[in-house]
Amino acid sequence: MTPTTGSKTAWTSSAFGATNGESTCVEGTTCDSFTLTITGAASSYNNKYVNISIAWSLSTNDYDLYIHKGSLTGPVVASSTGGVPQTGEGVSLSPTSLGVGVYVVHVVASTTVPGDSPKGTAVVATAPITPPPPNVTPPTYRNYQSPTGIGDNSGEPSIGDNWNTGRVMTSAVLDTLRVSFNTAVSPATATWVVKNSPLTSITSLDPILFTDRKTGRTFVSQLAGTTSLSEFTDDDGTTYTPSQGAGIASGVDHQTIGGGPFRVCNAQQKSQNPTYCATLTARGPLTSYANAVYYASQDIGLAQMALSQDGGLTYEAAHPMYTLAQCGGLHGHIRVAGDGTVYVPNKNCGGTQGLVSSKDNGLTFTVYKVTGSTPGSSDPSVGIGSKGRVYFGYTDANNHPWIATSDDGGQSWHNNQDLATRLGIKNAVFPEVVAGDNDRATFFFLGTKSAGPGTGDDTTTIFDGVWHAYFASTYNGGQNWVVVDATPSDPVQLGVVCTNGTTCPSGTRNLLDFNDVTIDWHGRVLAAYTDGCITAKCIADGNNSTAQHTKAQNDGTTKASIIREATGLSLFQKYDSTPLKP
Repeated sequence: MTPTTGSKTAWTSSAFGATNGESTCVEGTTCDSFTLTITGAASSYNNKYVNISIAWSLSTNDYDLYIHKGSLTGPVVASSTGGVPQTGEGVSLSPTSLGVGVYVVHVVASTTVPGDSPKGTAVVATAPITPPPPNVTPPTYRNYQSPTGIGDNSGEPSIGDNWNTGRVMTSAVLDTLRVSFNTAVSPATATWVVKNSPLTSITSLDPILFTDRKTGRTFVSQLAGTTSLSEFTDDDGTTYTPSQGAGIASGVDHQTIGGGPFRVCNAQQKSQNPTYCATLTARGPLTSYANAVYYASQDIGLAQMALSQDGGLTYEAAHPMYTLAQCGGLHGHIRVAGDGTVYVPNKNCGGTQGLVSSKDNGLTFTVYKVTGSTPGSSDPSVGIGSKGRVYFGYTDANNHPWIATSDDGGQSWHNNQDLATRLGIKNAVFPEVVAGDNDRATFFFLGTKSAGPGTGDDTTTIFDGVWHAYFASTYNGGQNWVVVDATPSDPVQLGVVCTNGTTCPSGTRNLLDFNDVTIDWHGRVLAAYTDGCITAKCIADGNNSTAQHTKAQNDGTTKASIIREATGLSLFQKYDSTPLKP
């Protein structure tokens, strides 16, 4: 390609078949590469773009497009991974900012049949390919609060959805609760039942719950000094099986459990690196339980992760995830991609937010910095799309809610956006992210329109804040976000939400340190949060613009609550013809 406007090249891809994203495709079969060399000086492309697109005939076929810089193993600088029905994908490169040289166009056959090979073109143009924001009606949400006497002490809630039964499991402090939604009526009603595990309802330092939504197994755990009390249930809390718990001799803070497919090798990888693949095979399942289960926690600095190959019954010895020279000890929650890659986010890795990744089932780890980010006071969160796209939600040094995307597991980042400009948000805490299809994700956080030290300790400056629950959703891979206030007339907290841990003054840390979010089988979003403002007076004060909004007016409660998406598009495109109903 030369800098001349209209400079063009074309080719035909030979990829066909089916694969779950770029990381699992077989080169020369389910994916192929076209090398594009952009010549001339970068400055010669001022106000010009290299537009790269692929097109095919059958709308039932699904091809994806990735652009790597330098080589196929180089960072992904652009991607387009929409689903069916459509007949093309396209991206734009700016050589002025990205540089000239070699780029590899990688076409991946997501779900295709032979005979409909995509045609590729690359052309120098004066305008980029800019798909318009999706014409969607913003989703709506309904708030469900636990009944009196249930969920009254529920700071730091976790939530999981069993796709086999449709039941929701949530846990906080000593309570494990099961919530069933009756969708035969509109709006749906909720039934809350206490389903405590014997081991995890006695003592609590850090509670955590994780539901493997595909298998339906739910894990509940409590930190207890230098160990973890843990059990799992396959019947939504009716019965429990005790677990070894951790595989970590000492890990006294920030425990997390996650799970998903074991990382495996395809035929091409086995021929290229048989030793590595043999290591993966040795760490595969030991029982009939299909997925890997991971446990991680930190010991005032040393953060470690342990793998269970038998469905959470026992764990291997733990392995360090990073050193204190790389990242701070505190970390977010485990997420596992469809190809078995394990991710753990961290709010400070050498001056930026960080993403810790393992591609060998928790044996070794790589730390990636989130380009353009600054450290924050809340744990970040990641959601993984169906084809591997990482959505990284975080709060920055100014407590603004940001979210970025990566298509190469954290090597490079795109569309890093500050959502504080939406709806006048000035401060945010507790970022939580969930993804469905590769192009769809939802970012849940608490936010306030009040400026100032909203996450401080409130001892020198009284913060006049009203906090609400916000959801930001994307339907085009993070290019645009639709932001909704899900509790417009029911504030979550008045005053400050202190994120300084155990040093917070009394009455400012009732919500503790995080919330959680998940989706059901339909792609409907469900979020668990702690409500600190539940009385009629507190709610009225929060809705009164002339009233004080300080911790003195706040209830300081920790009431278990769930927000459930009521209407709108779900995170699975295949259900767009049957949009969600209340």
